[in-house]
Amino acid sequence: MDLRALLGAELRRRRERNPRYSLRAFARTLGTHHSTLSQILAHRRRLTPRAIRRLGGRLGLAPPQLDAACVAENAAAVLRLLQDGRLRPDSRWIATMTGIPLDDVNVALNHLLWQRRLAMHAPDTWTGVTPR
Repeated sequence: MDLRALLGAELRRRRERNPRYSLRAFARTLGTHHSTLSQILAHRRRLTPRAIRRLGGRLGLAPPQLDAACVAENAAAVLRLLQDGRLRPDSRWIATMTGIPLDDVNVALNHLLWQRRLAMHAPDTWTGVTPR
C-alpha cells in the first residue's frame, strides 16, 4: 500500500467535492503542517513509520493496512538505494544508510523478494527487477 498515493487520492477526492478545498485544510485535518504534507506528497520527505501511523490513522486505515504501508515505504527506500547503484548486499549497511531499523530492513528485503522486485543471485549479488 502506497500511503502517498492514498493521501493524494483523498486530497483529489475532497477537491472534487469542494474546488476551494486546500492543501492547508487537508493538512489541518490530518494534524500536520501543510509544508510537511506537501513535501511528503512530492516525495521530498521520507515517510517514517510514526508518520505513516499518524496520517493513516487520521484517514481511518486499519492496523494491517498501516503495517503494509510501513513495509512498502521501507521497501521503496531499499529500491532507491538499488536504483542509485549504491546498494551493498548487506542488511546492516542498508539499515545504516536508510535509518531504518535492521529488523525492518530484513522485512522489506523479504517483501521485495516475495514480490519479485529484488533478485539475490548470490550472497554478494543482488539486482532489482523492473516491473512489467
